Amino acid sequence: MNALVSHPAIKGVLATETDISAVVQRIADQLDAKFSQSSQRPLFISVLKGAAIFTTDLLRKMTLDVDLDYIDVKSYNHAQSTGNIRVTHDVDTDLTDRDVVIVDEIVDTGRTMKWLTDYFKLKGARSITTVVLTDKKDARILDVEIDFTGIQVPNEFLVGYGMDYNSYFRNLPVIAVIDTNKLDTIK
Repeated sequence: MNALVSHPAIKGVLATETDISAVVQRIADQLDAKFSQSSQRPLFISVLKGAAIFTTDLLRKMTLDVDLDYIDVKSYNHAQSTGNIRVTHDVDTDLTDRDVVIVDEIVDTGRTMKWLTDYFKLKGARSITTVVLTDKKDARILDVEIDFTGIQVPNEFLVGYGMDYNSYFRNLPVIAVIDTNKLDTIK
C-alpha cells in the first residue's frame, strides 16, 4: 500500500487500484462499442491535470484508434470551486465536424462539464460524449448529462488517481477522501 494512504489527512479509501482498473476497463469497452462503426477516429480531450492518469489508462485499455488532445481549465482555489472557468491551455486540434469525447476525472457542480460542452460545440464539434471517472451527483448545481460514469461518489473532497488538494496526493493509486479538518497537516 502506498505510504501516502496513511497520511493523517486521508480519511478513507473509496476505490482501490483493483476497483479503478475494473471501472476503467468497463468504460473502455463501452466506448469501443459506441465508436466501433464511426467513419473517423473520435477525438478524446483530456481535462488537465486531473484526468491525465484516467485518460492514459482508459486509452491503453481501448481497442480502437483515437485522436488525443488536452485542455487545461481552472475552476478551483484550494478546496473550493470558484464557479469561474478559465482556460490555461486550449486544444490544438480543429474540432470542426469531429466526434469529441470529453474525459474528466470528476464531475461535481457540473459547471466545468457544461462549460466545456458548450465551448466545444462553439468550436464546431459534430457530437460530444462525456466521460467521467467519478460523479458527485449530490454536489450538482447544473443539470449536465454524463454519458459514461465510472463511480458514484459522496460529496466529499477526493484525492488520488489524478485528483489533488493543491497538487498533493495526485499520484495516489487509489481514490481517497480527504479530511478537510486536517488540511494543516499537508505540507
